[in-house]
Amino acid sequence: MTGTPTLRRDIQALTAALEETRAQMEAGLAADLTGLDTRVATLCAEAQSARGDAELAAALERLLPTLDAVAAALTRQRETLAAAAEGRHDPHTARQRASAAYGRGASAAPGDLPPDPPATPSRQS
Repeated sequence: MTGTPTLRRDIQALTAALEETRAQMEAGLAADLTGLDTRVATLCAEAQSARGDAELAAALERLLPTLDAVAAALTRQRETLAAAAEGRHDPHTARQRASAAYGRGASAAPGDLPPDPPATPSRQS
């Protein structure tokens, strides 16, 4: 069993890693979530054995909104990929990709970027 201080640090490290992952996903990058379920389950099992530790419970509670944010970002990515597969244009995602490519923060207002060019077939002579 992991000691309570170590467990709190592990939870905080996971929270920070998930916040970074969410930011990358919001920028349009793919995220590797392999092993996340196992890592969370292990932390929860270890935390359960340390019942009564208020600081540990608070650390776990702070992890929940971060997990929810990653889940929401994953859902948006899935929807965007589905739209692309169906040939639908998604200007919101195009702006996110442009922001990520040019190093602009995710807080850039939608009007700060030029509109997407119209889709026209290319002509070859």
